[in-house]
Amino acid sequence: MHEATVYVVDDDPTMLESIENVLVGIRVRPYGSAEEFISDCGSPHAGCLILDLRMPGMTGMQLIEWLRAQHIEMPIIVLSGHGNIPAVVESMKLGAVEFLEKPADHRMLLSRVRELLQSESVRCDERAKVKEIRDRFLRLTERERELVELLASGFSSKQIAARVGIALKTVENHRSHVLAKTGAPNVASLVRMKMIVADRAAAV
Repeated sequence: MHEATVYVVDDDPTMLESIENVLVGIRVRPYGSAEEFISDCGSPHAGCLILDLRMPGMTGMQLIEWLRAQHIEMPIIVLSGHGNIPAVVESMKLGAVEFLEKPADHRMLLSRVRELLQSESVRCDERAKVKEIRDRFLRLTERERELVELLASGFSSKQIAARVGIALKTVENHRSHVLAKTGAPNVASLVRMKMIVADRAAAV
């Protein structure tokens, strides 16, 4: 897993240096423009983004819009010297989790970044687990997927055999294969895993 990173995008070199000094002990990658950030890491790893709004070329708001269009949901702290209500509202609508005016309190910024990195680490672990479960389910055959749906609907092996028109022994064999492929210790766990994958798919 990649180390959590704080990406900082600001056209003021002094501000970039100041934030790096504040975030001591944390991996920081500074960029002088939104274009530089996109060019260097179009698909950022786990972490958060500290972003200035008013910059030459692509603005901070446009970068947030670009990230969301790419389905990159990393948490964003907007750090701007030109804070105003419309900018706050618009950035929050696009998913920014914090809006701080320059010069931001160093202790507050450090504390907020640590909170976000911790939360993002938990979310990354959850996404990795869901992906592992989804990959296991993708290995199932069409018949095995049908069996999972029926088991999740509460049908017993005997009922499934009658419904599908196959022998009870065949149903039992399919069920054993499904449990082995997914790593589920029992049918209850299998159903829970299926619900996790379905919930995540619906959330995307």
